[in-house]
Amino acid sequence: MIPKYIKLLFCIPVLIIICYFIYLCTVYQSVPDVITIHSYGNNPDLSGSKMFLFLPILLNVVILVFTWRIISRPDKIKFTFEISENEKGKVYHTTQLALVIIAIFVTIMMGPLSFSDVVYK
Repeated sequence: MIPKYIKLLFCIPVLIIICYFIYLCTVYQSVPDVITIHSYGNNPDLSGSKMFLFLPILLNVVILVFTWRIISRPDKIKFTFEISENEKGKVYHTTQLALVIIAIFVTIMMGPLSFSDVVYK
């Protein structure tokens, strides 16, 4: 069973993604039709459609779905240490909390950094 505070904390990255999506939709018309696409470093490598701006949001949604699946079934995680029956609940809750914090961090980092060159000018 997932504790209520874990569910509430997991709403934070979902709300962040929704805000990023709404913001991108509002500024989408002002973005040029052809944008530069960067790979590693700060050198523009290619140019592409402005639809590529939605790719980080889509990837973030996929990451959140996989993270939620792990959070909802912590008994399926293969831990590298033995867990006694008395400590299973505590270890599972700690793992779920860590995964939610990682999900929040990844969501915050993927959003603005992904399309800052084009959208935030």
